[in-house]
Amino acid sequence: MLKAGLKYFAFIILRLKLSMLNRKRGLALIAAVMLIVFVSIAVLGLSVFIVQWIGQINADQISSRCVYNALAGVNYSIYQYRNSTSLINGTININVNNSFRLSTVLAGGGGGASSAMVLNATAARLGNNNRRLLGVTVRNSSANAVTIDRMIVSWSINNRTMSQIRINGNTVWSGIMILTPANVNITNTVIPANTTYPIDLIQFNSSMIGATITISFVMTDGTTTSACVAYPVQGSVCTQPAGSLTINSMGKVSGSNIYRTVSATYNIAGNNIADWSGINAVVP
Repeated sequence: MLKAGLKYFAFIILRLKLSMLNRKRGLALIAAVMLIVFVSIAVLGLSVFIVQWIGQINADQISSRCVYNALAGVNYSIYQYRNSTSLINGTININVNNSFRLSTVLAGGGGGASSAMVLNATAARLGNNNRRLLGVTVRNSSANAVTIDRMIVSWSINNRTMSQIRINGNTVWSGIMILTPANVNITNTVIPANTTYPIDLIQFNSSMIGATITISFVMTDGTTTSACVAYPVQGSVCTQPAGSLTINSMGKVSGSNIYRTVSATYNIAGNNIADWSGINAVVP
């Protein structure tokens, strides 16, 4: 009987040990599962952070490229204006991945529409027995059409008279022999945006050798350009004094909706950039 009791007691002890062992295994399993869950959450959070971090770095790089593209547009616009006295608007592709879009407006001492006018006398000459001024052009360097209402032509030889003005193939004024300074009401001449018209001829009654001839324009908005020497100064391009060129340049990178716009003011008279800054605006 005692022997049987000892066996039973030993059996109970064994069961208790097995039960404690199973409980420890269960706790270990729970701990392992919890550890796996925590590690998975940590890895997922780290992965999301890394993806966002990489995305932010990529966005910053694109943003920087957009700024560089916008600045390239400012330099391009100034270069084009200085070499052709014209304003460039629209999208220009740097390469297949980079571009800039320009919106440029000329403003200056004359104000209004007159500030857009550029007289080019680089090819000025006399013809028809030196009685005609030839080879002069006038350019509308703005993004909008402008209309010339009057022309003021002056010359330094008092006994000469003017009888005709022709612009872009059309006789815009003709009449009695008028003395200097000739402030004549011409047939309104509309010059489209970014367009150059030839002043085909200004007719005089006699030779203009030795004379200095200046031209200015009065626009329909009442503004007047400065008087520019059209002859005999060779190689002259006359713009408004203290004029400035406002350039809005928007840089873009292909495949991205990120853009950066730079607005710059180019001082024509001083031949320098007076001011520039980043603006939050889309160039149309």
